[in-house]
Amino acid sequence: PMKLMENMVIGNLREEDQDAIDERMEGILDPYAREPRRDPHLIIHSETPCNAEVPGHLLTQHYLTPHNLFYIRHHHPVPFLTQREIQEFQLTIDLTEYGKGVIHLTLDDLKKLPKIDVIATLQCSGNRRLGMDRVQKTSGTRWEQGAISTAKWTGVKLSDLLKLAGLHDPVIAQQEGGMDHVRFYALDGMAASIGTEKACNPYGDCIVAYAMNDEPLPRDHGFPLRIIVPGYAAVRNVKWLQRIELSATEAEGAWQRGLNYKNLPPSVVDANSVNLSQMPSMMEVSLFSGITTKKVIHPDGTYPNGNFTPRPGEAVMVKCEGWAWSGGGRNIVRVDVTGDEGRTWKTATLQEGSDQKRGRAWAWTFWEAEVPAVVRSDGRIYLASKSVDHCFN
Repeated sequence: PMKLMENMVIGNLREEDQDAIDERMEGILDPYAREPRRDPHLIIHSETPCNAEVPGHLLTQHYLTPHNLFYIRHHHPVPFLTQREIQEFQLTIDLTEYGKGVIHLTLDDLKKLPKIDVIATLQCSGNRRLGMDRVQKTSGTRWEQGAISTAKWTGVKLSDLLKLAGLHDPVIAQQEGGMDHVRFYALDGMAASIGTEKACNPYGDCIVAYAMNDEPLPRDHGFPLRIIVPGYAAVRNVKWLQRIELSATEAEGAWQRGLNYKNLPPSVVDANSVNLSQMPSMMEVSLFSGITTKKVIHPDGTYPNGNFTPRPGEAVMVKCEGWAWSGGGRNIVRVDVTGDEGRTWKTATLQEGSDQKRGRAWAWTFWEAEVPAVVRSDGRIYLASKSVDHCFN
């Protein structure tokens, strides 16, 4: 048969081309075939798509979370770009709804513009859901406290890019043109938006980031571009950014208008009983804190290694460490810790992160405290923390 077909041959496929085709087909047949490798220290809640958190005891080991330990919250497979696609990649900024034009910027174009560094904490909106489940069953990933991380993001101010595209006065655009929203579109099909007032606020520090902790964005965290919206729910910090639009309406879709990113009152247990369209989408987040390490202090002031077992009902001192963070750039001004179910509280010592600029405290604050506690009947010691921001929430 091969001889009969010899006269019909029009060429030979190079081995490297065949390998490339096979690789492409593998990605088509299994969209998760090219997922990045993840650090074994992460707590994996799901593989496809990947959802993984930082173990609690590792959260405060680094103020800037190493990229391999940064929590992962995906809805789809991680986009894979070939070298050619990376070279040809362009960010589109579309102001046609405002009567302006469309511009396209390559990665090289972006890196030639003035850059800015922003240290910001991102937290999944469902963080601590496991604790909620202990009170009443919820739906979604059962995060402990590790769906939160902090990094230094480097990129270009979003306001500069919008100005480059033709948005010279955002106040007029809102008041006269009704352009209240800036929408973001990702390579994986996700869409989200924020208010124009946040996008263009000179103190809001929104950036289109191309680097994380002084390295190119890892694929798991948005390569080649990610929008960073400090102080907002992480879902607004769209990964794999490919398009930005100025619009009179917020983005369509589940990540902007759906149930998961609305804040329902505690009395509502059936989402069908409320009109989600009348509820605002989650933007600035609230106030949070967590305890990451604790050690019982021996009466002689040392930290025993398992040879000191306090009895139920006994009063002990405990050294503990943790983090606190407030949305909207609000500074942490105090953290209180209790070891006796809230009867008494001890104020912690604020550490790294406590000196952030007022109103631009985009990152968490670390703290430590020595707290009196009472051993429970089960032999355990239970601690709780609460944080206070500069608005006294």
